[in-house]
Amino acid sequence: MTMNKTALSITLTALLAGCAKFEASPYATEVPGMPEKVNAVNMARLAVREPFDDDTVTIVFTGDPQRFYEEQEAIVAKANSIPGVDLFILAGDIADFGLAQEFMWVYERMERLNMPWFAVVGNHDLQANGALIFQQLFGPLEFSFTYKGYKFLFHDTNGREYANNGTVPRLGWLAEQMADTVPDHFIAVSHVPPFNGDFDPALVQPYGQQLGSDPRTILSLHGHNGSHADLHWYGDHVRYMVCNAMVNPEFVVLRIHNGEASKQVLNYLD
Repeated sequence: MTMNKTALSITLTALLAGCAKFEASPYATEVPGMPEKVNAVNMARLAVREPFDDDTVTIVFTGDPQRFYEEQEAIVAKANSIPGVDLFILAGDIADFGLAQEFMWVYERMERLNMPWFAVVGNHDLQANGALIFQQLFGPLEFSFTYKGYKFLFHDTNGREYANNGTVPRLGWLAEQMADTVPDHFIAVSHVPPFNGDFDPALVQPYGQQLGSDPRTILSLHGHNGSHADLHWYGDHVRYMVCNAMVNPEFVVLRIHNGEASKQVLNYLD
């Protein structure tokens, strides 16, 4: 069937009128206005707090906000009401399906915080094109910074997403970071804890040996399991702590002084 130019023009106009806008593919690796290197931006925000008004590091610690946006709004509001918080740690699974818009929904709510905040990559963040999106939005999958003498080591422990091929977590990167003689203490931050089946089983013992190899390592913070845990998994000096998923209204506030961490569990519905 042939169609003259006038009829074609009318047909196209009708089709366009039927759609208010063209929607981007859910598999796009970016959305309009997506910021870049958010973790580095928050490092800069944290750095300008020097000189420090005290020698205690206060951290709000939670994770797995995927799909729980109303709950996220509640915890952000609650965190903003807590005096003296230095930083907020989001322990992975920002997205559920690795989609750009999922990352942006969480980012927009986290930006309401009145303190610097940092995200570590979760296993769901690596779905679809999630690894590319995470790195554009937040920056490298491994990064570190030192604050008040504590060096934070954010890293990828989502071994199953790499077919448990022995490369993740990157123990060489951890060893290089821990060779730093300047920090007083180390705090590791990752999504999957070593006592979860999604951690590469071949690296469970080497990972614990690496973190435990330096007495300055005091904490290893994780998400993923969905419920809170606090234990010395390897029987050494390193305290492994898992936060609740954000759908659970209880979250952790850590106050760390002279290398000793005290824990307060709060409810964002109170």
